[in-house]
Amino acid sequence: MNSLVDKFASGIARLTPFGKRTDDPLTNIKAAMRWVENLPIGDAFKCQQAIFKELKRFNENSTQYTKDRLAIFMLLDEKSRDLQDTLVRQYLRNPRMSRSQESQLWHAVYGLYWEVARGYHTFVLHISHEAGKKPLNEQIPLITLRAIRTFGQLLKWRAIRYLPAGEKLWLRLHNLYRVAETGGFHRQPQRVYLEDASECSCETAYQHILMLSLANSGTLYPRQLDLLDRWLCGWHGMLQLDSDFDPDVHNFAVDLSADHGPRRVRKPDSDKPLRFWTTAALQQKLQEIQTALQQGQTPVQLGLTDARTAESLGLLEYLQRQWSALASREQRRAPRQTVKHLVDVTHGLSAIVGQIKAANTPASVSPYGVGLSYNEVDDVQVYGFITERTRERVSQVHVPAIAASPDVERWVMHDESECGYGALVESRDKDWLRVGALVGIKSHDASQWQIGIVRRLSRVNDDTSSVGIETRAETPTLVMLYDTTSSGHTVDNFDNSGANLTHPSLWLTDSAGADSIVIDPVHFMPGKVFQVHGTPERKFIALGSPIEHSEGWLHVATEPVNG
Repeated sequence: MNSLVDKFASGIARLTPFGKRTDDPLTNIKAAMRWVENLPIGDAFKCQQAIFKELKRFNENSTQYTKDRLAIFMLLDEKSRDLQDTLVRQYLRNPRMSRSQESQLWHAVYGLYWEVARGYHTFVLHISHEAGKKPLNEQIPLITLRAIRTFGQLLKWRAIRYLPAGEKLWLRLHNLYRVAETGGFHRQPQRVYLEDASECSCETAYQHILMLSLANSGTLYPRQLDLLDRWLCGWHGMLQLDSDFDPDVHNFAVDLSADHGPRRVRKPDSDKPLRFWTTAALQQKLQEIQTALQQGQTPVQLGLTDARTAESLGLLEYLQRQWSALASREQRRAPRQTVKHLVDVTHGLSAIVGQIKAANTPASVSPYGVGLSYNEVDDVQVYGFITERTRERVSQVHVPAIAASPDVERWVMHDESECGYGALVESRDKDWLRVGALVGIKSHDASQWQIGIVRRLSRVNDDTSSVGIETRAETPTLVMLYDTTSSGHTVDNFDNSGANLTHPSLWLTDSAGADSIVIDPVHFMPGKVFQVHGTPERKFIALGSPIEHSEGWLHVATEPVNG
């Protein structure tokens, strides 16, 4: 019996890499290679988490800083990269994940980057203080570069979740760059990983992170941040850090002694370790790319990876503002005022349509002089008259009140301008709260809804977010769109194509008289003709060019069509 138990336990130990430590991957490089080769294939998350746990255990038990220990750590880092890339793609390609799924994936990606950065950072600091360890000194340029790159990923992934830098990430990153400068290898080109397409240096990797930070203002989608991260790899040659300030050239600076990122140059303090750079050459490059796109070249031809043309043009225009000199930077369109303003907020096209419909639907008149309620209608249909019980219930309410809708939240706005609002809101249970979300907004005591778009988002902590909402000046009107197309196939003289279905949408007319409409993107096709009910001025319209879109909604221009 004992023999059977022993065999069973031995089998479990072989299948479970964390059961017994007889083949501990942290023992030596051969054990680490065997352990990695035996990881279960087909489950990227499980494998990534297995390596994450070993990296974490490595960092928590690091007392030796030998060449062999560094080789084990570098191997685990290298073997995790494909798994990490798989999880990153899953995260970026699924913007409609539930909050629990998003949290699990984000923490998995961020956690691995943290352990990799933590390990390399510790080795760099140890080697830089122990100048006599020549075997490790030979590798300090590479591990410093890897550390800088990984700290950049930590900052990027905090930005993807609209989190502040925190954890002294900037100060640690600045210190790594100072180590590279002091060692004289900050401009030494290296191939960080074997699969990398090109080489880079500590300076270019560091400046890459600085430029990504300058572009991030809490207004970019995760996909846009990822696109920009990849675009920057092709623009390294147009950027260089300088120690001496030239007021006629430099427009950005970073303080290597401060726990914050880069800023525009205003009054540089000569007593601080500042580094300066100009974006003039890069600005010219952005303009050339923008012109080429407008002339018909594709983003791939111009080194913009797999981005769409319209998406690329919008992002390029944004970058030109963010990376411009102070004098030409776009200013706020309207001044903000600090207020304490109570508003009702709903989100999503269908919820906004529902609220506008409820606000515009008048109560029908009953023979008893009050709005005909649902119970009254039910009584009339069943009995032919209103029962005494229902009359007593209705008589207790002199004015029919609109019940609080579960789709409506009440927010306190902290600042206001002609173009929108700013608020601090509890966001723990708000899966929908993302940049680009469509919202309906109105004062709590008003009846007219406005359309708003979440333009800026910054998570203050796990429970609270700072939100910036841009409001549209036009008053939305609820209209019903009837599809005029037909498949031509009928069953018993009935068209089953869905052509006669109605699509509730929001009609907008701006101050210049131009019409546009907000619809569900699934109904969009350029030039598609709809019959409109709800606007007497238009009977038939054709969908024109998209103006803006995000998850679940599309704002598109309309053109009149003769019916």
